[in-house]
Amino acid sequence: MKFKSFDWYCWFVTILVFGSFILFWFYTNVGYDLVPVSLCSLAGSGSCFVFDSVGFYLSLLSVFLLFSLLFFFESLSCRSLFYVTMSVFSALLCYCSNHVFLFWLFYEVSILSLLFLLVVESPYSERYLAGWYLAGYVVFTSLPMVLCLVYFTCLSGSLFMSDWMFLHLIDDLGVDILLFLGILFITKIPVPPFHTWLPIVHAEATSIVSVCLSGYIMKLGLLGVCRFCWYILPDYLFSSLYVSVSFFLSIVFFFMASWELDGKRWLAFLSLSHIIICIVCFNCCLFDSCSLLFLYSLGHGLSAGVVFIFLWLGYNLSGSRNWMILKFVFGGSLFFRFLLCFSLCTAASLPPVIQFFVEVSVLFDVGLFSLVLFLIFCVYLFFSSLVPLFFVGVLLSRHFCVSYNASGSSINFSFCVIFLLIWSFILFLVI
Repeated sequence: MKFKSFDWYCWFVTILVFGSFILFWFYTNVGYDLVPVSLCSLAGSGSCFVFDSVGFYLSLLSVFLLFSLLFFFESLSCRSLFYVTMSVFSALLCYCSNHVFLFWLFYEVSILSLLFLLVVESPYSERYLAGWYLAGYVVFTSLPMVLCLVYFTCLSGSLFMSDWMFLHLIDDLGVDILLFLGILFITKIPVPPFHTWLPIVHAEATSIVSVCLSGYIMKLGLLGVCRFCWYILPDYLFSSLYVSVSFFLSIVFFFMASWELDGKRWLAFLSLSHIIICIVCFNCCLFDSCSLLFLYSLGHGLSAGVVFIFLWLGYNLSGSRNWMILKFVFGGSLFFRFLLCFSLCTAASLPPVIQFFVEVSVLFDVGLFSLVLFLIFCVYLFFSSLVPLFFVGVLLSRHFCVSYNASGSSINFSFCVIFLLIWSFILFLVI
């Protein structure tokens, strides 16, 4: 494969160094004595934006995905770049918002920007159906969400979440409204029974939209539950019975993924299964350890982004998302097989990715809490690693090369995958 210039080789070094400086700056300027959920703030009451450990982990994830856009300036339209950048920056502001209505505004803008791209930019015929599915969980839940926030704002007499210290004293009506607000947030995660929209949307969306959906949009629901609904966890929203049923359904999702040949739908089912770890954190972990689930979200978003970008590369080379065709395309290149193996290893949560360490820590907490849930969790972890490793074995066995037309943009995709892979495997050293 020949390239006329080496300009894009410099992108990888530039992005990696710049990302390292940003990470270093965060770690030298952000303290970890902050309260992770209550936003009992850095700047005190009345501050519209605060920065705690939850916002730090989610912001770090969004910054990594934003850096990855720099590799695709020549592959994306100006409209896609604009709306994805607007979505990322809205999400960054949402993570740190202490003002209730600013939180709601940036929350909705970050999702609606991708909904617009899903309908306008997607080349697939069923994009309107997927748009309706996503709109149903965004538009139709937006007004009830803001009404719930208005109710609690009037009840507390403050527009700032850091002043909402009354939630543990609310009456039965307040608990019911808070539970309803939590349900509105978990439709965006999504967890059962609100999981149906994710595989459909991923199948019809462009690759960059899929990267954003699994990267940070799924985490906005977790953020909303964490900010507003912590006082009804785990007694009401995520009970032990619900977690047990979700574990069972996640194993079903693993089986569905093992039968799926469409790469994007395969990864969507895998994401649905892995996000259950965050639900277990809500159920079993203590308040002070809630940062674990957002640390897991950081690793989950990076691994999903890596695999989606790698599938994007395969689609550009072959015109297909079928794993069997991608096997023939990647089979003749040792470099592509190397990228494929390491990308799927991040999806399997193999060490030293940070998901592995979080899962071990959560498994210990679950063992102290419930023996039955501990056994179910062990079965879940077995299948969570088995399905990606099964695909690694299938894709790397009996490989041979087929001819295809490769363009110079392939090196951009490869460098982007390498960039995200490096961070996926070294983050455990600094976090």
